[in-house]
Amino acid sequence: MQKIAVIGLGRFGNALAENLALEGAEVIAIDARPELIGAIKDKVALAVSADASDVETLRSLGVGKADVVIVAIGENFEACQLAMLAARDLEYPRVIARANDRIKATILRRLGADEVLMPEEQAALKLSQRLAKPSLLESVDLGSEHSFVQVQSPHKTVGKTPLELNLRKGFGLNLVAIKRPALAGKEGAQASIIIPGPDTRMGEGDVLMLVGENNSIDRFLREME
Repeated sequence: MQKIAVIGLGRFGNALAENLALEGAEVIAIDARPELIGAIKDKVALAVSADASDVETLRSLGVGKADVVIVAIGENFEACQLAMLAARDLEYPRVIARANDRIKATILRRLGADEVLMPEEQAALKLSQRLAKPSLLESVDLGSEHSFVQVQSPHKTVGKTPLELNLRKGFGLNLVAIKRPALAGKEGAQASIIIPGPDTRMGEGDVLMLVGENNSIDRFLREME
């Protein structure tokens, strides 16, 4: 079981802690405000009102033995930095910090954060992608430059094979699978997953599951839609 500490229980931190607990993680929730601790104490393994800038306090709460520490403090950047530095001084955990803008993200990285989250910017990016690219159904980041995406089969791909589209050599994309809709009028029929070969033809309504560089995915969608 993953042991994860969440420091800062504003809207983002609270939702994060609750969802991690629902996913089966052992969550330690920490905030200086007792009223926020009271609201979450029955939903996580441990909820404590404490000064998260103090290394010994964090160690006494078992944060040093967590797999990951997430500093989710959003508005008070000084408090975010101090809590991140305290977590960084612990022996073991990977430290993820939240930032509201790129300047703060740069500062947190230079202070030693293993990863920086920018939830507002990431939410805006996802929304812009969904609105600008209607065929893009889902996108999962695989590092900073690659993604796994599910896209509604673009118009120019229908009836074509991966070989004819030159997916791998021309776009640098791997077609992992195709989700094919159930046959119309066939009672009880369900969508099927196909592992495609180079000669598999894509049909109308297919969902293509692709892995590749983000720039390559963007170019594919532009050229095929």
